[in-house]
Amino acid sequence: MARAKDILRAVKRACEGALLKARLRREARRAFRYDMSQFMENAGALHLDRESAARAEIVMGYHVLEKGLTMPRRRLGFGKGAVVHLVNLVDSFERRFGRGDAQVRHAVGVLRAYRELHRNWPEPMLRLDAFLASHADIPAANQPHVKRDDFFAARRAPFDEFAASRHVVRHFSGPVPRETIESAVNLATTAPSACNRQHARVHVIDDPAIRDRLLAAQGGTRGFGSDADKVIVVTADLSSVRWAWERHDCYVNGGIFVMNLCYALHFFGIAHCILHWSVSPETDRAVRRMLDIPANEAIVQVIACGFPPEEFDVASSPRLSGGDILTWHGGTR
Repeated sequence: MARAKDILRAVKRACEGALLKARLRREARRAFRYDMSQFMENAGALHLDRESAARAEIVMGYHVLEKGLTMPRRRLGFGKGAVVHLVNLVDSFERRFGRGDAQVRHAVGVLRAYRELHRNWPEPMLRLDAFLASHADIPAANQPHVKRDDFFAARRAPFDEFAASRHVVRHFSGPVPRETIESAVNLATTAPSACNRQHARVHVIDDPAIRDRLLAAQGGTRGFGSDADKVIVVTADLSSVRWAWERHDCYVNGGIFVMNLCYALHFFGIAHCILHWSVSPETDRAVRRMLDIPANEAIVQVIACGFPPEEFDVASSPRLSGGDILTWHGGTR
């Protein structure tokens, strides 16, 4: 009799498990179809006729040049193709949407800073020179040159000053003790998470050979990645996610943790550069194997870090204001 009850309970659990899996599969298909529909209807690459998408292309274009202008081993003549591409993007934007956009004006300033750096460059830059002559009212957007002590001077200032003082840094000169990284990670755990599920996990690469393989796979650190003392990979535990409607939770909560970690790194005087993880499934799988990341963890972000030199450059990268991004819904209080 007891054995028959055990068999019935096992069958019941198996049926419940199968029903739950079927339900999750239906919900997941519905949710991911919705995501795909939104992406295909609104992704910037498919809608460059929209002002916001065209602006985003320009921001990405000037950011490439800002990176080049602030590299630790900057070489003259870099990014000539990127310069022409950015000039064409700005020309097209201004023809369609007019002049005056702050981000577009900054792009022109970056182009002028590039030209001033190459004032003695022997090759002609006729297209760039003609473009800059038609934008003579926009000065060069020179990238700030800072001293290390000044850069970290606001570490214990009120939060508004502290937050404004944090910038991405691509200059690294010294090793960071493991205890300091541990302190930063411990501080970052104060980040909020949905239902306190604390999705974030942290993997720190302290081996130069593995660092180089990881950054080569990531693909965005040429010219400075090999200087990084450590690379931090933030993942999120998929086991913390229950239903298809929570499909974004790993990345949202992981992203919140990443920002808190960046503030913590800055607080402890550690220079850091946030790197995207917009890679193919093949690259994601290869890196997961390389680092032995558990199957239940999704890679959210990669951060290169180290102590900075005495002096270095940072990209100016102007931000939109609160008024640019804020929309009120409802009353007029």
